[in-house]
Amino acid sequence: MKIACFLNTSGSINWGCQATFEGVRHLLMQAYPEAEFVPLDLPPLSFRRLRPARRWLERRLGTAILNDNEAAVEKALARLNVSTGLFDACTHICFNGEGAVHYRSGHLMRCMGLLYLLSRDRPVVAINQTIDLGNDAWLERVVAHVYRRLERVSVREPMSLRYARGIGIDHAELVPDTVYGLPRMDAQELARRAAPYALPERYLTMTGSSALRDDRSSLCRLSAVAGTLLDASGLPVVFMASAKADIRLAARLARRYPLTIIQPPVRYLDAMAIIARSGLLAGGRQHPNIFAWMYAVPYLPFAGNTFKNSGVAELQHYPLVPLPWNADAATVRAAWEKAVALDRSIFHAIPVGDFRLFG
Repeated sequence: MKIACFLNTSGSINWGCQATFEGVRHLLMQAYPEAEFVPLDLPPLSFRRLRPARRWLERRLGTAILNDNEAAVEKALARLNVSTGLFDACTHICFNGEGAVHYRSGHLMRCMGLLYLLSRDRPVVAINQTIDLGNDAWLERVVAHVYRRLERVSVREPMSLRYARGIGIDHAELVPDTVYGLPRMDAQELARRAAPYALPERYLTMTGSSALRDDRSSLCRLSAVAGTLLDASGLPVVFMASAKADIRLAARLARRYPLTIIQPPVRYLDAMAIIARSGLLAGGRQHPNIFAWMYAVPYLPFAGNTFKNSGVAELQHYPLVPLPWNADAATVRAAWEKAVALDRSIFHAIPVGDFRLFG
């Protein structure tokens, strides 16, 4: 048994991408200890600077999928720099949908074309994903057409489950994010990992969000939130930045406020330890919020570019819903007060269940 797993996000600078892929590896190897695990990534996007040409090819690819024209699917994929030959030596296919199955994704159509063709002769599963296609009826038809061919489809939060079933993926099921399945670090390891960063004894952590861009408007919104939290808590802020926009915004924010910035090449286990030892996390990054939950740290959620953060809160039965980034200071302060007063007993383990995905 040779399990190909793509997208391989382990090399990303993003801590959530690193952690989810490690979670996939860990859980699959627990379920299939005799198997060979083969991480694979897609070749670079073609026509990166010619987006209209890429969109035209993606439209052709989606139409070929809907028409069940396998030859046209192969041809369109080849022009988009992808070949099913990447998977020739593998007997089973696991698609790690983390970050790819939404209407803003540049990988979505290439992944759908690959899954469509690979499912002809091998077991294929699609897991660990938020499905948010922005109510685009054409995208919904393409994704549903492909996913109905697969042996198993799981999503990581209940909003995606309702959405998937609503567009005709009737066999979709809920399996929480693979990050929840990672082994927990004990207090000694958390302290050891955090020690090299010379952090204050007490501090808040903060992240940006996929809803923010590296521009003046986003900086103003982020700055207003940071200022409110600094005033309300009286504690220093450690800014956790592993996405490109967050790194740039954090550097600019540090000109206004005294911040400690943690960024790559720091890896996800150290980032997890820093969050685990903080008094509160505030931000709109899905996986840092999950890291906080895993270590019973209250978090103040903000919006992302899809409904994923709302789905995380619903799965956890978390009593705070994500705030918009333009929320006024009174709203942010009230949410902060509610977060710091949370009873720690609400933070429970979220099992991912049996990960024998095939057959």
